[in-house]
Amino acid sequence: KWELEMADVSLERSLSFDSFRLIPARRLLLDGDKPVRLGSRALEILTALAERPGELLRKDELIARAWPGTHVVEENLKFQIAGVRRALGDGRDGRRLIVSNPGQGYSFVADVTVTERPSHQAARASDPLDRKHNLPVRLGSLVGRSQLVAKLVGSLARNRLLTLVGPGGIGKTSVAIAVAEQLIDTYEDGVWIVDLFPVRDPALVCTVVTSTLGIDTHRADPVASLVSALRDKRMLIVLDNCAHVIEAAASLAAAILRGTDRVHIMATSREPLRVEGERVHRLGPLETPPPSASLDAQGALQFPAVQLF
Repeated sequence: KWELEMADVSLERSLSFDSFRLIPARRLLLDGDKPVRLGSRALEILTALAERPGELLRKDELIARAWPGTHVVEENLKFQIAGVRRALGDGRDGRRLIVSNPGQGYSFVADVTVTERPSHQAARASDPLDRKHNLPVRLGSLVGRSQLVAKLVGSLARNRLLTLVGPGGIGKTSVAIAVAEQLIDTYEDGVWIVDLFPVRDPALVCTVVTSTLGIDTHRADPVASLVSALRDKRMLIVLDNCAHVIEAAASLAAAILRGTDRVHIMATSREPLRVEGERVHRLGPLETPPPSASLDAQGALQFPAVQLF
């Protein structure tokens, strides 16, 4: 019996290096005890590298890992690697964690310690419901969106479901996190971001949400268990990257809204969830100089799109 019980216990693996701890199953990177902000693809690339320290990972391997089934140019990988390096402080004070092999790929050269423990113990050790949020640390300012963020903060006060809609790469996640940061003190039970990017099976959407929130659910009806656990909570849940599991995300959002009174949801997607009561904001590109404008460098820097570079 003991062996059967142990077989049912899932183990949560963490990868520790330098001052960081990476928990792949929870899509979480910690510097000490502080979450570090990394986009979904940057986190996927870091995980791939840290899982195989000292090995050369080819560029095509990393691209396939971060953009499964999608053709992307190599510049996208370079951009994401640069983001990982900034987040880790790679190269600062002579500290080197990632080494590039020109024309081939990248290697993770830090010493990595792998630890495993039962997932329920890991969840209790950092129970989200005992904290205020799981938002990652901001690495820089949000360019050109301050007025929009203020507008969306007000919109969430009036609407329980707000969906930010726009094409990939336009900045939906960054805006959502900036809005959520402004609302940490508004929700007594916290602000929680749930990254759905790595979820390939729509049936696992509820599982990912409950795991992020540290809620134990009944296997027979996890949605009902989740809604029951949230019934008396005042909380903001950010469902990030919903597009590829849109129906499951919409169904779960609808169930939460029906079964609770004070839980608000902000979603990011390439299309609306089409749930009753949803408020949709379509995110446009940052302002750029008009094609006919004759500007010097200082003038061009007045436009948010230019400031990014």
